[in-house]
Amino acid sequence: METLDVLKTSLLDLHKEVARHGIRLIVGGGYGLYLKQQLLQSQHIETLLDVEIWPEARATNDLDVFLTAEVATDSTSMKVIRSALDKLGYLEIESAKFYQFVKPLRVGQQVKLDLLAGPLGQYEERAKVDVRRVRPRRSVNLHARRVDEALCIEESCTEIEVDGCLSSGEAHEATVCVPQSFSYLLMKLWAFRDRKDDADKDMGRHHALDVLCIVAMMTRQEYEETHHLFSMYAEQEPARAARRTVRECFADDNAIGMIRMREHQLFRRDIDIAAFLRNLHALLKR
Repeated sequence: METLDVLKTSLLDLHKEVARHGIRLIVGGGYGLYLKQQLLQSQHIETLLDVEIWPEARATNDLDVFLTAEVATDSTSMKVIRSALDKLGYLEIESAKFYQFVKPLRVGQQVKLDLLAGPLGQYEERAKVDVRRVRPRRSVNLHARRVDEALCIEESCTEIEVDGCLSSGEAHEATVCVPQSFSYLLMKLWAFRDRKDDADKDMGRHHALDVLCIVAMMTRQEYEETHHLFSMYAEQEPARAARRTVRECFADDNAIGMIRMREHQLFRRDIDIAAFLRNLHALLKR
């Protein structure tokens, strides 16, 4: 089974178990971008950069699932998710216990699940929080990894219909959410800054390419909304860090962000880099 098929099946399996309890799944990471790319291409939606020269969607064996702050701090909801993971055969990853899981499939194949949560807002008082994780006050052996830079992660998400077969072979349709461009861009710029020199994480090349994809796939309306949000949150550290990263790493075609982007095997030489850089800098301009 191809990697993207495995991820779809795994997402559908999880949705089947939790959706009836009112739990919304927000899919981030590379697979979230893949789902958005498929939607835009199927509906022929006009975007900032022409669809014909987008980088090919990159395969990943990870599912990055954001839980809403309400769910991540609620022991009843987290117990539902924990029960679903146990039923589906997920195993804890010891180094990130209770928020990263892996499901072994056939020989040499597995799917990794990372549970995350953005800023908690009004729900912070009912959570236990440390430097890495968020969990309900009443423990159910399930946490979410803190992603404080994911401002507005629950707002204005793109709803995407995903249909296919469960692991059982049963057909299933799911509605999942993909973060809006502002949140995605904050997270990817933050991740690139932290990984650009990390050989164990491919020197941040995936994150650099994802920054390109996020900008390329914006509609004009998304572009205006993202620019507005960068202005609105200009003094908060995630937005300040994003501006620093763009200024230092994506200043021009010779900057480290562009070098890492061109090093990626899926980078296309016919991409309009000048247009990408112009749009990226204008997005963050105050």
